[in-house]
Amino acid sequence: MSPILLIALIALAIILITIAAIALVRAMQFPIDLGETVSVQLPVIDGEEVAEHIGLALQLKTISDPDPSKTDPLPFVGFRNLIRTLYPAVFDNLQEELINDHAILLTWQGTDPSLNPIAFTSHQDVVPADDGPDSPWTYPPFSGTLADGYVWGRGALDTKGTLIALLEATNNLLREGFRPLRTIYLAFGHDEEVSGTYGAKAIAETLERRGVHLAFLLDEGGFVSESIMPGVKAPVGLIGVAEKGHVTLKLRAEVKGGHSAYPPENTAIGALSLAISTLEANPFPQTLDMVEFMMSFVGSELPFSQRLVLANPWLFGNTVKKRCAANPHLNAITRTTLSPTIIHAGDAENVLPSVAEAIINIRIMPGETLASTYERVRDLVADDVVSVLPAYGDQLMGDHSWDPVEISDIDSPYFHMLYQYIRAAFPGAQATPILIPGATDARHYRNENRRG
Repeated sequence: MSPILLIALIALAIILITIAAIALVRAMQFPIDLGETVSVQLPVIDGEEVAEHIGLALQLKTISDPDPSKTDPLPFVGFRNLIRTLYPAVFDNLQEELINDHAILLTWQGTDPSLNPIAFTSHQDVVPADDGPDSPWTYPPFSGTLADGYVWGRGALDTKGTLIALLEATNNLLREGFRPLRTIYLAFGHDEEVSGTYGAKAIAETLERRGVHLAFLLDEGGFVSESIMPGVKAPVGLIGVAEKGHVTLKLRAEVKGGHSAYPPENTAIGALSLAISTLEANPFPQTLDMVEFMMSFVGSELPFSQRLVLANPWLFGNTVKKRCAANPHLNAITRTTLSPTIIHAGDAENVLPSVAEAIINIRIMPGETLASTYERVRDLVADDVVSVLPAYGDQLMGDHSWDPVEISDIDSPYFHMLYQYIRAAFPGAQATPILIPGATDARHYRNENRRG
């Protein structure tokens, strides 16, 4: 063997050993340790009674409409009457305010005005559900049925269950004579499912006008679930610390119409179909930042081989990206996603429509913006036939579109407290921060002026 070849082999061996050493060290350092779980004494509650209260709340069809004048007010009035009846002590001891007729703000005055207040939020409204005779629901969606150990109905998870739980907790604390040191707000918007403009946004603006600076706010987010994170057998509590942005765009293809017997080279529907196909064939680029961030909190539960891969994206990044892309849930936390949801075109089988339109719903990753998202879509498909427009009005930014929400501070003592309480309440469970692909009311409170 020549000296040059020997030197090359030695150099290669050193490089490989160095790479392996770095990868192993990073894998060993991968898990984030927030210390031992604190022990808590959980209150004893009547679970059957709480379930019945949730079931009653689900029976009210509190469905909001983007146009508030089209929202049926009676279910919301009925819902307020219900919770006032179920929890009279709450409404006797907390100050109640109605904002824009239906949004509820309850103030539990603290004993120490020097402490910034905290807020717990939920929303009263739900999305529509098919409650006809051919409904696919196991039980009617607005029946609030208690069966098989569950409460069945629209809003049980999203999110009347949370709202009732907050009122139950407050009611129990009042019964025990508890008085909070810092002021506590319970904020229940009524139009979260259609943007939160008249509910949570109005509540947040009310607090801001009063000079309120929140120490932290807890809204709907994740849940405790098993088998939701690849490689993790223990239950995991998912703590939402960021939200994707949101925008809905309209693709509009416009050509000269005509008779279907004499089709031109390019049709409106054909051009629109090609545009949609182009968008789906060119997905937004992936980033593994959020996956690494999430998985690092449960790293101790992972097989070492999986920990090795996740801790070293510089070495195994392409492999991880491919695996994430194949899983819709993981794919959604690695990139901006794009979904065609509505198409409108012709109305006669023998007439070529001059216009075809598609609605494209986009959820935007942190690090990207409304503007950059729009520009990418426009650059991919806009031409002399196809135009890319905001789906609502003529402005990109509005009540139905927003930039991603800034990631919350996980070094905050409030995050650590929540993390520990989840693990204490569910023995053996892990907890991790997550990115929320959908939207909640929380973003309306995110103005820096409203936080401590």
